[in-house]
Amino acid sequence: MSIAAKIPGKLPQQKTDWLAIPGLTSSLLLYWSFFPLSLGWLGWIALVPWLWMIQQPIRPGILYLTSWFCGLIFFIPALQWMRVADPMMYFTWIGLALYCSLYFPLALFLLRKIQLPLFISFPMVWVALEFLRSRFLEGFSWYLLAHTQHDCLPIIQIADLGGSYGVSFLVGMVNGLAAEILNGKFRQRKAAAVITLGLIVAALLYGQWRLSQGIGQAGPLCAALQGNVAQGIRNDPNQRDPASAPYIALSDFAAASSPDLIIWPETSYPIEWHFIEESTPADKIPPEWRTITRLQKGLGEEAKKKWGTSILLGLNSQGLGPKGMRRFNSALLVHPDGTASGRYDKIHRVPFGEYIPFKDWFPWLKVFSPYDFEYSISKGDGHPVLQFPQANSGGAQYRFGALICYEDTDPWVPLPYFSQKDPPGFLVNLSNDGWFKGSEEHEQHLAISRFRAIECRRALVRSVNMGISALIDGNGKVLAPESVEMAAQLNSKIWKIQFPSQSSRSLPLREWPEFKSCHGCLLARVPLDVRMSLYAKTGDILPWLCWLSWACFWFSNRRKLQHAPSH
Repeated sequence: MSIAAKIPGKLPQQKTDWLAIPGLTSSLLLYWSFFPLSLGWLGWIALVPWLWMIQQPIRPGILYLTSWFCGLIFFIPALQWMRVADPMMYFTWIGLALYCSLYFPLALFLLRKIQLPLFISFPMVWVALEFLRSRFLEGFSWYLLAHTQHDCLPIIQIADLGGSYGVSFLVGMVNGLAAEILNGKFRQRKAAAVITLGLIVAALLYGQWRLSQGIGQAGPLCAALQGNVAQGIRNDPNQRDPASAPYIALSDFAAASSPDLIIWPETSYPIEWHFIEESTPADKIPPEWRTITRLQKGLGEEAKKKWGTSILLGLNSQGLGPKGMRRFNSALLVHPDGTASGRYDKIHRVPFGEYIPFKDWFPWLKVFSPYDFEYSISKGDGHPVLQFPQANSGGAQYRFGALICYEDTDPWVPLPYFSQKDPPGFLVNLSNDGWFKGSEEHEQHLAISRFRAIECRRALVRSVNMGISALIDGNGKVLAPESVEMAAQLNSKIWKIQFPSQSSRSLPLREWPEFKSCHGCLLARVPLDVRMSLYAKTGDILPWLCWLSWACFWFSNRRKLQHAPSH
């Protein structure tokens, strides 16, 4: 029997105080599934108490309110790390928690509109809503059900088939089936149990097959820099030298190892880069812009003299073009000869951090921004694959795709790289997590980024202010360093990964905190994985199928109700 059939429209007055118990239980189990505890096995049962509750013959209004309460009790502690960024972020923290918690009663609403068993209807609805939350208003793709399984590598390998949504669907199916069994429907759901168990076994077998494959040939030696620079220093224009000094010192240190690429984190280079688009009419270019762009050649010359290798700089940029002047959050690639050879501009902007939604209609929304000045940026125009030369290769190039800030948490952002004729050989994430001062945000961010590596079947190098900088292979494994040293003169941690292999050790979760809130440099040989990913080619087919299926079942159910005999 479905939820829609279980709950009649009118019910007598009932005591409902007990509803807080299953709702609170689901909230706590789901919270414990993520960092700081990361008890991923709880994800398979976390929503069972809530799903059991919504099957009870309780008035719909009370169930909707209790479901919203369940979501709120989960998202308020889960998102509490946002508040440490800035006092004004308390508003954003509570506002985002209120918004995300609405997806619980919305899930109940969609479930009540269709006549299907929970083991089918719940994963279908939950994945559809995860997709909506990941895309609406630029999207917020954190705390998906799949993310509870980030450290269960055999299970999450199916992400290269259906994305993280495929993992969410499987975990949601188990939750739905368990809730129906708890509600006394085991006999009716024996076939469902066999199907669900079969899918889990199939996922594990597929995962083991993928994990048994090689992860590619040896690629570039990358030096991913990690400062431990507080955001208050970075925001102060009078503190540019203290903000950039750790990265200059780390670059000097890294250059001694002759890396192919040195990576600075997001916006860590303190001076804005100015560029003039080729399509800009000559009479629209102010003289000062021509002067600035000429002076900027000194940046390349300085990099050439000091480090003599390719360097990827995270910085703010301003562009002058037919659309006028626009500001971007950018990754600028400078070649060993000092020329700026490519730039990626961030596409997914963080609401209230990098733009204020609806600010023209509701100016008071600026209160949610952590800045006391205007810091809106424009959205980037595309996904250029950046290239830098291979040493002693006769002109061959390494190719990579850049992701800035939380773009490595969004399933949809990297996909356009892989619709190109010649896709990148690996991915690079530049991020500034210095806002969050050593909270569990650092671990959760790294955990989510594992799914991008699997979905694209590409290694992912992360260079993150305040951490956690890491190398993730194409199987989603966070690779453990082979050696960790302290560079006393830099007060920095240096960790090295030689060419990783299939048998390379995974960095245990308990050791992740050791690589945050510290200055450091990751020297890693990046594997060039060339395996094909179905998800990277086809995109978000699964969540669209979930929405289409729900619409078809809703339409069918509505027609049945219209043609049902009246009493």
